[in-house]
Amino acid sequence: MTPEEFQHIVMQDSALAQPLQRAAAAMQPGRMGATELAAVALVFPVARFVLMHIGLPWLHEAARYSELWRTKFHAWIDGQYREHGLDPNRAESAGECLRDELEKTTEAKARGAWERLVELFKQSEAE
Repeated sequence: MTPEEFQHIVMQDSALAQPLQRAAAAMQPGRMGATELAAVALVFPVARFVLMHIGLPWLHEAARYSELWRTKFHAWIDGQYREHGLDPNRAESAGECLRDELEKTTEAKARGAWERLVELFKQSEAE
């Protein structure tokens, strides 16, 4: 999945768009507004890593999710953020915001949207 495809999928579902827009805003404070659509594409590598390598919080025990987050996300920031042209502090801010958004997700419809997005990521990696 490309950042553009991700952007298109996300913007069609408010259960995805709103949390990812907030994560993008955390990545670029004070620069949201007319560029919300483009900003969602900026958070693509963070969202992809979180969803593919850490997972969704409701699919893990809370302590396990916390440990996965601590070890995997921070290691990714330390080792991979340059590949995506991200400032490590901004990537961390976006990731932490996304984590908070995911942890607040309790509605079945919203959880289903996130689970479908994970499946789309998996399908695109298999191709």
